[in-house]
Amino acid sequence: MTWSPSIEVKQKDGKQVISAELPGLMPEDVKITVEDDILMLEGERSEEKEEEAGGTRRSEIRYGKFYRAIQLPDGAKTDQAQARFENGMLHIEIPVAEEATQRRQIPIGGAAREPETKKAA
Repeated sequence: MTWSPSIEVKQKDGKQVISAELPGLMPEDVKITVEDDILMLEGERSEEKEEEAGGTRRSEIRYGKFYRAIQLPDGAKTDQAQARFENGMLHIEIPVAEEATQRRQIPIGGAAREPETKKAA
């Protein structure tokens, strides 16, 4: 069984910031690797929960492997990446070369629409 954790990817203060929701996991349950500007998160979770109420016993097991691949921007300095795990959230910060974080506008080519004119009555 597989599952896919929710992730958020954004650029902030010259860094690519990746956050992943990994409830019930520990840092040793997660593997982070980088290959050819692709960051890969993978691991496995296994959680068993038992409840007993009113003479009824209920057991629920959630498990499965996960894998997420995230394209890193040009200029990502993966050798300076840092990761931390807290309260079921994995946070990864990767510095990005300054020129890779600059925003530029891309012009759109094509025919321009001519303004509509009102017809005289």
